[in-house]
Amino acid sequence: MLPGMLEIGQKCQEKRKAKGWTQSTAATHAGIHRTVISQIENGLYSGSLKALTLYLNALEMKLSVQSAGMPQLDELEALFKDD
Repeated sequence: MLPGMLEIGQKCQEKRKAKGWTQSTAATHAGIHRTVISQIENGLYSGSLKALTLYLNALEMKLSVQSAGMPQLDELEALFKDD
């Protein structure tokens, strides 16, 4: 499983269900096969970025990239906060 794919899949599934779509309906809107939808939503997808992007576009979502470098100050503060 690729890092982050499970989280992406969960967000896609939430959005699809919010639209009231089945996987088959989503596949029709995206122009990809239903099994690809299933793989994405279950975090098992390792295919083309094109198919993933088609699905995200159908859901009115987009994929963004951020640096995995240094954490932000607020993230550090929350991590080391004494309760």
